[in-house]
Amino acid sequence: MYTLKVYKLINMFFLFKTGGFVMWPLLICSLLSFYCAVERIIFWRNIRWHNNNTRENIIHHYLNSPSSFLDLLSNDNTYPLFSILLKALKFDKCSDENFHFALSSALQSEIPSLKRHTNIFSTVITISPLLGLLGTVLGLIESFSLITIGQTGTNNIEITGGISEALISTAAGLIVAITSLVFANYFKIEFQRELPLIKEFLVKFEIARTKKSNLL
Repeated sequence: MYTLKVYKLINMFFLFKTGGFVMWPLLICSLLSFYCAVERIIFWRNIRWHNNNTRENIIHHYLNSPSSFLDLLSNDNTYPLFSILLKALKFDKCSDENFHFALSSALQSEIPSLKRHTNIFSTVITISPLLGLLGTVLGLIESFSLITIGQTGTNNIEITGGISEALISTAAGLIVAITSLVFANYFKIEFQRELPLIKEFLVKFEIARTKKSNLL
């Protein structure tokens, strides 16, 4: 088993080396995409936890324990809904109309957080196949440069080596791009699912605030 792992590791290193210099920027793209994916997975996992354990109690806490409500919101600034309410409640003494605008403004300011790393994923998805294509072109140029019209006994190993470099870099570029595309689409779906839920909750919170104000 250990020998097999060592063999696979050596084989991966050989493929990386054979792929040419474009494998280095592809490696950087893959690591960048991996980092962004892990950060977003943790982010959306935290949101799902709060949605299941905290969201339903927010309005109840606001109506019954207003003194400790801000402390509750301040406990986790990574939860977008808490951040939105914290920003909007700075205008809690304003009219209902102005508070509505405050909620809308706070929501808009939080959207970049929900869509974070979108541009990075888009860049990686776009540039990775192009880098692979560049490796393909360079590999083919290297191969064809070894062929001279009328020459016999061309070094077949060097020719196939150039073609191998071309194919490996293309495959690597596609793998990085496809993987990043899967993650990007998954996080896009999470955003499209979460945004209407946030808007729905903010409407409920606004109604609860209005009722509370009328009782005072």
